Amino acid sequence: MASTAVTASPSGDAIRDPVLLVPLVVAAGLAIGGLGVHERVSGTRIATDLALSWALVAASVVMLERPRWRRARWLLAATAFALLGADLEWASSHTVWTLGFVLEGLWAAFLVHLVLTFPEGRSWSRVAGVAIAGAYAVTFGWQLVGAFVVPDGRDVLSVAPHASVAHVIDRSQEISGIAIALVVLLLVGQRLRVLRGPARRVQGPLLVAAAVTVPASLVWLGWVIATDASTSTLGTIGRAVAASLPLGVVAGIMGSRLRRPEASELVVELRTEAAASMRERLARALGDPTLDVAYRLGDGRYVDATGRPTELPRGAGRAVTAVTAGGAEVAVLIHDPALLDEPALVESVRATAGLVLENERLAAVVRSQLAEVRASRGRIVAAADAERRRIERNLHDGAQQRLVTLSVALGLEAARADAAATAVVARAQDEVEQAIVELRELARGIHPTLLRDEGLQAAVEALARRTPVPVTVEGAVPDRLPDPVELAAYFVVSEALTNVVKHASAADASVLLVQEVGALRVTVADNGVGGAAITADSGLAGLRDRLEALDATLVIESEPGRGTTVCTEIPCGW
Repeated sequence: MASTAVTASPSGDAIRDPVLLVPLVVAAGLAIGGLGVHERVSGTRIATDLALSWALVAASVVMLERPRWRRARWLLAATAFALLGADLEWASSHTVWTLGFVLEGLWAAFLVHLVLTFPEGRSWSRVAGVAIAGAYAVTFGWQLVGAFVVPDGRDVLSVAPHASVAHVIDRSQEISGIAIALVVLLLVGQRLRVLRGPARRVQGPLLVAAAVTVPASLVWLGWVIATDASTSTLGTIGRAVAASLPLGVVAGIMGSRLRRPEASELVVELRTEAAASMRERLARALGDPTLDVAYRLGDGRYVDATGRPTELPRGAGRAVTAVTAGGAEVAVLIHDPALLDEPALVESVRATAGLVLENERLAAVVRSQLAEVRASRGRIVAAADAERRRIERNLHDGAQQRLVTLSVALGLEAARADAAATAVVARAQDEVEQAIVELRELARGIHPTLLRDEGLQAAVEALARRTPVPVTVEGAVPDRLPDPVELAAYFVVSEALTNVVKHASAADASVLLVQEVGALRVTVADNGVGGAAITADSGLAGLRDRLEALDATLVIESEPGRGTTVCTEIPCGW
């Protein structure tokens, strides 16, 4: 089960630290800004960095109502402080300048990490994980290595200054940065294409912002490579564009808030529109077309709207939200996990749906009980058929074989006896052979051996040959069908032809067998007197019960003087 808790109020742990970051980042930003002013850094650059860092922390605080976004929240805060850390290069202290130099590009790696793991903090794919690792290696790892060779007097880590080596490291960083930016852009584009429903609503604004920010970074890196010199103007523009990322996060959250319908509107919508199912109405209210509803039975099992048993999903692919009424769980909503990022919307729908789903649950319970009755009736029919087969087998292998042996023995005895005894023995042998014939007919009526051995087609054709009235068999059943289907179809033909002989006064009859996709259609027609009907305790009534156990129906058309047509279509479960 992915989740069963949906709440719009943040936990105490979530409130404690991120809120305290706000005064901390404001103070740090003002201090860094003071350094920039002292070193005569462009006011636009100072304002852009402060605005970006404060926007990042503000977005992390807004994320408090999204418990699943905990990692993303801290990535936003870390990006803000890494950006301010990079601005330590404005300091006059050599040690502080060196720290700023080492942290110069780390904030960009944090943003790559944020985008490729949003919203839950897990990388989207193996390629995304490689891109994240590459971003950290390029922005921090190579920068740290460069600190040992940069020929700058302010660098306290420079132990082997070498301009050429430092230049190679710079170019390697820039080229690798372009490669990583292209991969990020490709992954973001793919993500935008596959996202649907609530995930697209919540994650879309951030991804669109990333799709805008990455090209700006590519332009800046391309300019640096082409001119062999950095430019503060393009860097400032890149930071200004990056501010769209925290704004995208906030836009996704605000959008979900605006989509929250009023309780009165939900009540009206969920109680009306009878043409739409409850699942469809809830899916429309939550904006998740994949949503499904499972109703809880008294024994703890769950069923769908038709009463069929259903298992709740387990794993990260689906989320489960309980719906209660009167303090008891009546149903669960199975939905896209992205809906958990809109807790206020889900909570409003969940609370309102409880008023309606209780009635739906009762209907589902009735359907489940009906399904149990049908299944039970099917098991009873199957058990009766198994018993028929056992009796037929015992008659064939037991009593019939003994009678055949007795008949042979009487024949041998008649050959040795005198004339008077021979006549008596011959009559006894005739009686035994007649008993064998009757026993075979009885066994065939219980469960025809030919049906079991050669299938429905052969058994029906044999039945037609034995019927005193001319019977034409049309159609074909080339494949073997499940035993219950074949036996039910055989008994339909047998009972219908028996009624033709006994009651119809027909000149002839026909049997049509049609094997269709997923069903077998059997039609028996005659040109007799008509007037047939299903009455209690009749053979046709028993057939109807057998067919209903297989979700089939028995249709009889028998107007007086126009013959009788018996038709059934039996599902085969293909």
